[in-house]
Amino acid sequence: MTFCYFLQFIDKVTLNYGNVMGLQAELGLVGDQFSRLPMSFFIAYIVFEFLQMFVIQKFPVAKVLGVNVVIWGILTACCAATQNFAGILVVRILLGASEAAIVPCMMILTSNFVDKKDAAFFTGVWYSGLGIGQIVGGLLSFLFQHVSLTAPVSGWRIMFIVIGMLNILAGVYVFLVLPSTPLENKKLTAKEKYVLLVKLTEGKLGVTGKIFKPKQALELLFDIQGWLFLLICATISFSSNTISTFSSIDIVSFGFTSKEAALLGMPSGVVSVFASVVASYFIKRGSPRYLTICCTLVPAVVGAALMSYLPSNNKAGLLIGIYLVNFITCPYALAIVWASSNVSGSTKKIGMQAVFISVGFALGNITGPLSYRAVDAPKYEPAKVSMLITQCVSIGLALVIVGIYYIRNKKRDKYVGEYKDETENAWADLTDFENKRFRYLY
Repeated sequence: MTFCYFLQFIDKVTLNYGNVMGLQAELGLVGDQFSRLPMSFFIAYIVFEFLQMFVIQKFPVAKVLGVNVVIWGILTACCAATQNFAGILVVRILLGASEAAIVPCMMILTSNFVDKKDAAFFTGVWYSGLGIGQIVGGLLSFLFQHVSLTAPVSGWRIMFIVIGMLNILAGVYVFLVLPSTPLENKKLTAKEKYVLLVKLTEGKLGVTGKIFKPKQALELLFDIQGWLFLLICATISFSSNTISTFSSIDIVSFGFTSKEAALLGMPSGVVSVFASVVASYFIKRGSPRYLTICCTLVPAVVGAALMSYLPSNNKAGLLIGIYLVNFITCPYALAIVWASSNVSGSTKKIGMQAVFISVGFALGNITGPLSYRAVDAPKYEPAKVSMLITQCVSIGLALVIVGIYYIRNKKRDKYVGEYKDETENAWADLTDFENKRFRYLY
């Protein structure tokens, strides 16, 4: 799962590195056309979330993931064949449609194998694939920038082909090997499967059902937590454009060469991995989710402030700002597992991940690139100030969400002792509204 998340991130970040390797010049991109590429990717991401949600509930989740990883690989390799803006735009749109499956698939797999207590740490581990993608992507960019300018195939095109082939091989492996549920896991004995299912039952998380339930979808639509998580994922993800698309441009604007930018971007991945794993570990040890989210947002706020207000000759400070902004990857990972842990019911759970969480993520990534306007080059000051504002708003939203959960749990205190067995409804596919024993996690 970590490797899959690494691949889906590196598929996107190749555009970032290709940009400083001559992609824009070779394809004849002008004005804001480069900014439209990530924006179009995430518009397709939103549109196809609904189709992916339907497919995930009808077919084994691991098979859906495997097929989509293969498709990512084919489309990533196809980027190398494009000759103009229209060509690469079409490929990036199709890539967004296929990558819309990643977060719902990963969260469903997590809930199918891990109980609520351990889900945050487990998610933090596979989400660290994003940081690994930053590290490996920077190294690949540096290596392929050494391809001769007179070579028949440009370095950035070779990079897309290599990464595409890696995706295809990984997708085939996922399709053939990765199990969708504990019962499908051939490496577990019958006793181990039973123990795992009992553990999931104790956590009131059942293996996802395959029947779409309109009642649960309607309940989610009118549940305020869904809309709040959409907003917080959008505000957190607003800064993702700096990480996945514009960080190399920013570093070059500080006065570094494109090769230096590739290498100097690698520590960002180290920060992402460190923040995700350490924060997830503290949650596993009992740290409140909302508090951990707020604490990891603070360094990102500081980083955005440094990028926004430091003078252009302070290269070290500006680099530190970019590195600190990468703490923003951690709050998003924590937010998606926080949302998943506080929703029950198969259709409602998939809807939360495939619609609200993923749409919020996509909206942030659509509006983020729009803030990088060609007229603001090379400093892009409005974009950096916008990152600072949205990260501060994210802290406020986290506090609102925990307040709602506190009120709901207080209202449910009266149900304590009403049922003899707290797990009697765990496999009944009830929503968190229907199961009055359900407790929201802070």
